[in-house]
Amino acid sequence: MKRIFSVAILPLLVFLLASCAYRPRVIYHAGDETPPEFLAGPLSVLLTNLDGFSASASASAPARNGKPELLTGDLLEREGRLIFQPATGVKGRHKRSEGGLFFIWHKDRNAGFVLSDPLQAYAPVVSNINVTNIVWNTSGAVEEQANGHACRRVEAVVQSDDGSTARYAVWQAEDLKRCPVRIVSAGGAKAMTLNLLNVRLELPAPELFYPPEGFTKYETPATLMNELIMRQSAFVKSQNIAPGEGEPVPAVGPAQYRQPTPQ
Repeated sequence: MKRIFSVAILPLLVFLLASCAYRPRVIYHAGDETPPEFLAGPLSVLLTNLDGFSASASASAPARNGKPELLTGDLLEREGRLIFQPATGVKGRHKRSEGGLFFIWHKDRNAGFVLSDPLQAYAPVVSNINVTNIVWNTSGAVEEQANGHACRRVEAVVQSDDGSTARYAVWQAEDLKRCPVRIVSAGGAKAMTLNLLNVRLELPAPELFYPPEGFTKYETPATLMNELIMRQSAFVKSQNIAPGEGEPVPAVGPAQYRQPTPQ
């Protein structure tokens, strides 16, 4: 599938086309199917108060081994719905045609989808965290620069129905209708910094925010990932690929575009 977000918003047809001749060299691991915290956690409510945007996203957070980890990719928003496509790290002329996992999130339903392009499949995913209230502390607003924009830094307190509270420092860009170009959590086990670059205030096509017709539905993200890993392992064995060369998953054929049915 051609990568859809690196230059604003490409046509929907480009989003859905895949190449059956090229085998994407993406290595899959258990856990890759989990939506990132900024998408399915309380932070997402801070990203869904604009009409729509596209941006390059970079999120840093402590890893389980204590070393910081960095997640980069492309982020779209429209009317409270988000899409995130992680960067694959693949270089060269096939970079734009790499297939991989990406995520759709509907904040109004507190649910979304994980999708695999090589597998032509998707699985529903639900969050147990329901945000009930957002309190903005603007009395201590500070004028600062962030990611090339003059911003107003304010505090946001996000309350959820399980009694938890999350605090964030939010840099709202004055020239982007106060789009949050930087969000930093107040600490704890899930401390995170999210930066948005190359922000464009545009409405992405609504069809992008649903799984394409023709994609196979898996019951859970784990079953989808297990299928990917099994195919990956079988293909590696069949091709005698040495460790470190990358573990490709063969594409299953081009996705044929059909108008998705709104859900």
